[in-house]
Amino acid sequence: MKIVKNFIPPTESSPFNPAKSVDLPAGASGQIIMNGMGGESFGVRRILPYAPNMDKVLVSARLNEDLYLFRDLQLAVVHRLFQRIEGLLAPFIIQKSNSLVFELTNTHNTPQTVNIQLVGYDHYSLTKLINIYSEIGSPMPQPRFLYGQAALAPGAVNIDMGVKAKSIDVEARRLAMTSDRPGDITASLKVYNTTIRNEVYLEQINDEFGQFYANVPFIIGSNMPFQVYGSNRGPSQANVSFLCEAYAVQQADSKPLEV
Repeated sequence: MKIVKNFIPPTESSPFNPAKSVDLPAGASGQIIMNGMGGESFGVRRILPYAPNMDKVLVSARLNEDLYLFRDLQLAVVHRLFQRIEGLLAPFIIQKSNSLVFELTNTHNTPQTVNIQLVGYDHYSLTKLINIYSEIGSPMPQPRFLYGQAALAPGAVNIDMGVKAKSIDVEARRLAMTSDRPGDITASLKVYNTTIRNEVYLEQINDEFGQFYANVPFIIGSNMPFQVYGSNRGPSQANVSFLCEAYAVQQADSKPLEV
């Protein structure tokens, strides 16, 4: 997979980092709708959410009307994935006149205000980036998110979190996991019958990927079983979310490109 690194936006670019809030009463649902830049496309590199209790807010992200990026995850896992990183290796694009819709549910017993900010590229930056990929004869990588969630009973061991593979081969680059009881939860990962991560605590996974991409990315084949297992060592039920940044595998691979 060709990745353009050290990309410098053109001088005519302008900052466009929209943010919106919604007030959610206890048990209520709502939406935050983020549009592109009017009649122009917008390339999103980071999703930066905040709420007082992000492990009690469930979020789904729907791009351009019908494509779900992820569904029914703790807002905390989105925060974790983007918190300490420059952003996605390549942006996902909100096409002109379309929108990114965040569907939110507050499962807490008190009201919460949820704010979400997007950080990314305006039309000029995005056009320059697309042209660079065209010049090197490569399509611009498109992020694909693998995700899952589970409610783990006390003492539960190796519960499959229901992460579904894609219909194409993808390369996993970064992971994040969260729980409302993180100190009680361990997780392990397998692709088909190969162990990718032995059993570790969630904080170990988040520490590994908090500032860096995978030391050695791993491939998840099309429709191949990808198991994320969670265990609950605590005395109470725990809700757990998993989110992975991945990219479609291209046939002609090359080293990262410095631009």
